[in-house]
Amino acid sequence: MKHKLAQRQVVSGHHDIHVSLVGNIGSISISDNGLYPDEDSRTHRRDLGFNTMMVPLMTREDLKDLQIAIEEVLKNSK
Repeated sequence: MKHKLAQRQVVSGHHDIHVSLVGNIGSISISDNGLYPDEDSRTHRRDLGFNTMMVPLMTREDLKDLQIAIEEVLKNSK
């Protein structure tokens, strides 16, 4: 059985958000590109990936729960 890779990237301000799912296993990765501005002496930390956080091995159900949580927050914030 061959599983299809589904991916989506969203840019929000200085953040790159990547969501992917293959079969029943997915992940979310968030990179903060504004954490170490170009003129900051710590930009080498950005180049090494210290501005990125990944949540691996999320199930399809985990992603659905996250979607519900986001939708509820948006609905209740009106």
